[in-house]
Amino acid sequence: MYSEIKSKENSSIISRKEFINKIIKGISVLTLGTLSVSYFNACSEETNPVEPSQNNNNSNTLTIDISKPEYKVLNNTGGTVAIAGNAFDSNGLLIIRASQNSVKAFSRTCTHQGCTVSNFQNGISTCPCHGSQFNTSGNAVRGPATQSLKSYTASLSGSIITISK
Repeated sequence: MYSEIKSKENSSIISRKEFINKIIKGISVLTLGTLSVSYFNACSEETNPVEPSQNNNNSNTLTIDISKPEYKVLNNTGGTVAIAGNAFDSNGLLIIRASQNSVKAFSRTCTHQGCTVSNFQNGISTCPCHGSQFNTSGNAVRGPATQSLKSYTASLSGSIITISK
């Protein structure tokens, strides 16, 4: 009878090797899950894009009033704003005050695989999906993207920026 009890107890006892294997598998699953969530969150995050303050009914033109507080950074040369996706461009736009009298506008769609690039930081916009980087001329300066961001015609008249396709 004692041998039967001992056998039943032994069947619930696992070896040190089995224990370590189960712990490693558990940690691996948790790590993979955490990395997956971080990756997918990074692909969908935007860096504080603003909505256009005035959007014409014509989806081929977009106007922005830089006298409004959310666009005040565009009053200074070198100022940049990231605009959220809209009817004009589904991923949004990057607007740059290039000089006293000119502005530039680029799509936020990465030319590698279509992810939404971030606003410019120190003159570089980065794609959170695969790390491509673009300068303030829209040119790819680090791959895997090799093509420039799509640019739009942009003009400045007083405090109004007009962007057209």
